[in-house]
Amino acid sequence: MSEPNQPANRGEIEALEQREAAAMLRGDVAELESLWSDDLIVNSSVNLIAGKQLLLEWILSGRLRLRTFERRTTKLAGSADLVVATGSETSQLISETLRDELFCSYMNTWARRNGNWKLVGRHVGLIARKKAEP
Repeated sequence: MSEPNQPANRGEIEALEQREAAAMLRGDVAELESLWSDDLIVNSSVNLIAGKQLLLEWILSGRLRLRTFERRTTKLAGSADLVVATGSETSQLISETLRDELFCSYMNTWARRNGNWKLVGRHVGLIARKKAEP
């Protein structure tokens, strides 16, 4: 039996959370395209609101590349067809000018569409940044 307010599909969503994070770290556009909904909306820590196509273009062009990325999911809530995942992330961008390690909170919303889970919404909030090791 699942905990109160815990979706029965917890393991499936936790696996999707890690698959999506690993694809972001690798810059795996094909995997991200399959996991992200066409109407995905992302609100980032720099208050940039972007959709799937723009984000995929940035990854393909090298504008959005990660040196490190770790996601820790701490809470899941939802139903059979809609699940919200929250937790924290630590990342470092590959950038000529930015060498900081970012510590963020995040919230991902997953919806089951035509039998497949898709990431439909994401919000990332900056908690702290520190100078990364060279």
